[in-house]
Amino acid sequence: MNKHTFLFLLSAFILVGCKTPNVDKINKTRDFMSDTRNELADNTDKKMEQIATLATGTEYSLSQITNPPVEVKTAMDFNTRILSITGNPNIDEINKMRQITDLLNSEIQKEREKGDKELSERDRQIVLLQLRQGEIENKYDVQIKGLEKQATEIAKKADKLQATVDEVNSWFGLGGVIYGLKRFFTTALTGIVIFGICFLGLRFFAATNPIAGAAFSIIEHFAAFFVKLIKGIAPKAVEFSNHVELSKFTPYKNTLDSMVDTLESLKTIQKSRGNNISLDEVFQELDKNLNNSEKILVNELKSQNKYGA
Repeated sequence: MNKHTFLFLLSAFILVGCKTPNVDKINKTRDFMSDTRNELADNTDKKMEQIATLATGTEYSLSQITNPPVEVKTAMDFNTRILSITGNPNIDEINKMRQITDLLNSEIQKEREKGDKELSERDRQIVLLQLRQGEIENKYDVQIKGLEKQATEIAKKADKLQATVDEVNSWFGLGGVIYGLKRFFTTALTGIVIFGICFLGLRFFAATNPIAGAAFSIIEHFAAFFVKLIKGIAPKAVEFSNHVELSKFTPYKNTLDSMVDTLESLKTIQKSRGNNISLDEVFQELDKNLNNSEKILVNELKSQNKYGA
């Protein structure tokens, strides 16, 4: 664990300071690291408690010696300093340690064996604490590496964003206009290309595939809507583009169809009679087959072309 590295990364995150998904990830990682530090501190407290408990046992055992030599007094002085660092354990732990000490110092073999067993159990607890500390430290190292990786990713993105900001701020701010137009045309062109590919694909399959035909009819309805919108905004636009409205085209088509049907019918009659049909008979037949609206349309055309009513 490198405390300086962690502080450097933490400072970098504070300077970045913006709310983004990446920063949210970093904040979560920092929260996990805070929990890991709490676990490590708790494990350290438990180890210090075990040290203090063993120190009280040492002090209790040495105090049983009558007329202790100077070496024992020196050991007790060292032990006192250990307790001043670790602090005194709770009274229950002190009593348990004194019981273990009495058993180990007993002259009875069975009591010494019982003391060894209880001391081994305490050794097992100490080993578990040491193993747990190693696990916590490894987890903490992994979290620091993850935090460093996330910080590197944010730094790369920040460099890219800074390049964009510099481009936007260039030319006294006019770079922003150029950047926006460039982005707009790029996005619009991409959209047009994608739409064109889809349109051509639907147009190609519309003749053979009913599903594609149904999809293409939706596009045709949208296209019709835009044509109507253009006509509403600029009424002469349709006329200038040499296109005719359906409502105007249909009467002329129906009139022309009626006249063609009449002429074809007269042609058949003429073949069966074996002589030519007069022009008067043609006009009479047309007058009989055309309805009033069609006759009015024919008269309007005659008037426009100065043929009289």
